[in-house]
Amino acid sequence: MRWLIYGPAPVPSIAPFQGLRYAVSGRALSARLAPPYDVIGAAERDRLAARDPLGIVHVILDREQPGDHDGSDRYSRASERLRDWTLSGVLRRDPRPALYGLEQSFVGPDGREKTRRGVMAAVRLHDLREGVIRAHEGTIPSSVDERLTLLRNVRTDLSPVFGLHDDPRGEVAAALAGSFGRDPVAQASTDDGTGQRLWRIEEPSVIAAVQRVLADRQVLIADGHHRYAAAIAYRDELDRVKPGLPADGGHRYTLMCLLAKSDPGLILYPSHRLLRSLGGLTPADLVRRLTPIFEVRDVEEDVRRPTGRAWAFAKLSEHLGKSSAFLLVTAADKKVRLLTLRDGADLSGLPLPTNETLRALDAAVLHGVVLEGLLGVPAGARDALAFVRDAGDAINRTLGGEYEAAFLLNPTPMWQVQAVADAGLAMPQKSTWFHPKLPSGLVLRPVDPNGPP
Repeated sequence: MRWLIYGPAPVPSIAPFQGLRYAVSGRALSARLAPPYDVIGAAERDRLAARDPLGIVHVILDREQPGDHDGSDRYSRASERLRDWTLSGVLRRDPRPALYGLEQSFVGPDGREKTRRGVMAAVRLHDLREGVIRAHEGTIPSSVDERLTLLRNVRTDLSPVFGLHDDPRGEVAAALAGSFGRDPVAQASTDDGTGQRLWRIEEPSVIAAVQRVLADRQVLIADGHHRYAAAIAYRDELDRVKPGLPADGGHRYTLMCLLAKSDPGLILYPSHRLLRSLGGLTPADLVRRLTPIFEVRDVEEDVRRPTGRAWAFAKLSEHLGKSSAFLLVTAADKKVRLLTLRDGADLSGLPLPTNETLRALDAAVLHGVVLEGLLGVPAGARDALAFVRDAGDAINRTLGGEYEAAFLLNPTPMWQVQAVADAGLAMPQKSTWFHPKLPSGLVLRPVDPNGPP
């Protein structure tokens, strides 16, 4: 990132902060954490809420109640809970500003144990047009407004935005290595099986080293686009209604977890598409429509078995970053086919992006050519599609008859994500899934516009 001058002196882009944390660790903390709000469905929300009345889900995603109205609703309840938990000692403010090291241990898609390490900090907000913070997904205004309303009420960053930075020489990791060698201040396990360990990093020399390395680095938002947009809106709103706020006021920052793009634990998963209905088409009808544009090959292996699924995905991965390809699963004939976009296929008249960077994305080809172009599924028709990360789940739910077809994708390569962000463009919905997600509730950042970050 860069320096941005609001007053007579430069203000650092990365800053330590006094975190607000649960006063428990281990199993008790595990029961209180939650995924980011936007991946929590209604049933999952209810399960998390029932598990612990002090769980962070009661703040980030409280349920609407009969009789709710402006000033007395789920947002005001979130604020009251946060205040009550702080006064009662459920949440405790750390005594001094710090950076927070986060280590996540999980099983990767190849079945091997993976670990990734990031650092949580208060990161200065920049409008996207400045090019310091870059986004690769668009935002939905109603979702930004909803997160903004919550932020107005709680005045606290509840979940970190996930940001990626370049660190080809591993300088940040080297600066933090000694800190990760100590005992963590908190540890937990989240429902996806990820081990979470947290460290407080107070040493001025370590903080200065991280600030120095990241001072001129761009940050790519991997997850949390709506929360970042809400933080920008909150900053601008406060500056309008309270002119003259400090140049380094807390509202000019947001909570981020920063991870090097070169970290071996950085993994992108695909979001597979499940189609509820083929609109009366048989699988043979669909294949006939696809054949002029795609080369279609039957997959003979039994993809319900892990070995057969691994073989099919090995064939699919041969096309990763080279040509658009998908695995098509159809319920009516219980078949799996490999679809590969033909060189020189006539794509004229199909609803594809005009920009070449976007046109090269597998998700753009799937939606523009197949779903919208050939099957007439409208863009953004969420009731027609489901998105799942687990390929076995997608296959079983389709072959079991819950859906008529599934399209299984390769993960989007990191270089394509970066290319879209550099061009100032937005990828189609659910083009990327960075796993594991960052938990909500591990560390919170109170936002004080008159105080430090």
